[in-house]
Amino acid sequence: MKIIAPFFYPLAPFTRVFWLHLIGALLLAYMVYRISRTGQRASDVEPQSAISRFFRFCFPKDVYGHASAVVDYKFYIVNRIAHALIFAPLFLSAPVVAGWLISSLGAPVGSSETPNIFTVGIFTIAAVVAFDLGVFIAHFLQHKVPLLWEFHKVHHSAQVLTPITVYRMHPVDELLTGLSTALTVGAATGVTTLLLGTAVETMQFFQVNAILFLYYFAGYNLRHTHIWLNYPRGMLNVLISPAQHQIHHSRDAVHFDKNLGFMFSFWDRITGTLYIPETKEELTFGLSDGEDRAYDGVLALYCRPFAKAVALLRRTSK
Repeated sequence: MKIIAPFFYPLAPFTRVFWLHLIGALLLAYMVYRISRTGQRASDVEPQSAISRFFRFCFPKDVYGHASAVVDYKFYIVNRIAHALIFAPLFLSAPVVAGWLISSLGAPVGSSETPNIFTVGIFTIAAVVAFDLGVFIAHFLQHKVPLLWEFHKVHHSAQVLTPITVYRMHPVDELLTGLSTALTVGAATGVTTLLLGTAVETMQFFQVNAILFLYYFAGYNLRHTHIWLNYPRGMLNVLISPAQHQIHHSRDAVHFDKNLGFMFSFWDRITGTLYIPETKEELTFGLSDGEDRAYDGVLALYCRPFAKAVALLRRTSK
């Protein structure tokens, strides 16, 4: 089952490409499509059907048939199978961290009463904030620590973006993010359990934190596409928009190390890495020095970061 699991990710609610999340992205893509065509004259409209025009808008051949996208598809299958068979046992989980914290600090000090809906709601928010903080810490380190950047380059070497690009992550990257989120979510869970005297479950949709599930549904998959969707400026003070994440992938030097947040933008505001575009920007994706062309296959995505990391260590040790 582990070997064929990647082929069924669109049916799995815990994945980012769950079919319902993809439908949410399509609905928002249609909104962007309609707005982009506002004011067009009838003579300017292509002769194809409305469905065909929308399909071409969402899935242009030069993006989804690009050599970089094809590498993404291959890497997705190979790396998801490798993750399930080899890397998954190496990951630290939030419940384990929570257990360590509780056992080290002693017995719960709360009242041990059954949590009410208000308590569950607060914990649901706290768990998402803790998860987002963990992702941000890992992502910040991946960009700021040269050794980690060599592995994170795998993700940024994508020359075009599709929803599958989210899985273009080196296992070292995934292990760091998994460790960071396990520590932050585990700490939040442990502290909550100690204060309340009982474990608290989050509100869930399809066994996924309800807030995280809604975020995935509300256009998350547009982050790794060519479709520009930015939020109203007021929302950008709280949330990272798909357009902001596309800027994060830009080759332009003014965009380097910007918009590192996963869901919330206030971490970027605190660290000075927030970039809010005034208007739609024309973006080119990949590594700025053209190095992205070296990540032209599954083997290169796995092995090149190790070779680059060893070379870096040798230079710094001299």
